[in-house]
Amino acid sequence: MARLALALGLLTALTSCPVVGSVPAVVAPVVSAHAGDSRIRSDIRPALLRRSVSGAVQNRGSVRVRHVREPGDFAHRNYCGPGATQVLLSAWLPTVPDLALIALRSKLNPKLGESGPDALIAINSFLNPIVIPVLGRPRYRPERVTTLTGVEDRIRHDILDGDAIRLFGHGAPVLVQTMTGTMPGWNHWNATHMITIFAFDFSHKNPALDTVTYVDTSSRLTGYAGRGVETISVKALWTAMHAFLVQAPYDPVNIIS
Repeated sequence: MARLALALGLLTALTSCPVVGSVPAVVAPVVSAHAGDSRIRSDIRPALLRRSVSGAVQNRGSVRVRHVREPGDFAHRNYCGPGATQVLLSAWLPTVPDLALIALRSKLNPKLGESGPDALIAINSFLNPIVIPVLGRPRYRPERVTTLTGVEDRIRHDILDGDAIRLFGHGAPVLVQTMTGTMPGWNHWNATHMITIFAFDFSHKNPALDTVTYVDTSSRLTGYAGRGVETISVKALWTAMHAFLVQAPYDPVNIIS
């Protein structure tokens, strides 16, 4: 999503992704499989993680998703919400909905982005026809989680969700809101952001060593120079999520799980 100036973001109730202005150039290796601005790339299947819910592997898990990259033009500078939603929906749907359709359903403002509650509306609008007949309720719910333990619990529960695996054949990716300032590929450029987490390894039981893996759908235009698929420590994730809680108090949702 486009990253507008943080001062502007704080005056709104919307998530926006940073757009290149005076962002210093970032030199970073580009993984060839993720280079360019293609809309949807091949399935991601983390080799180190197994889709299992046995007692021996409760601290590791992954969900198969697709790597999405937002179009690299100014019109799509604030589309990190729809981009993250595409990644999440790719675990559930055989065909990923068009970015524009997701933006329409989330009432995205191209100049500002979208809020957490509106992202949830878009997600459930696509999934409800599939999950409500089976579960009797929407699968995803909004929360404002204010502790690291709470975030870890939701990631573990959703990705290893036994009901989802039994009934639908896969776990549930988790969408979170962050600030980009400390995240890989952003070179300290700071704005609100949405990402989808699809894998975790909590086997070390240490936030500095435990990890999560997520897709960052941002294009180069926004200032993001990362690989698209990022693995960071749980401590680093919480730093970015806590910054969102502090700097974006107007948005009542920081995790959709």
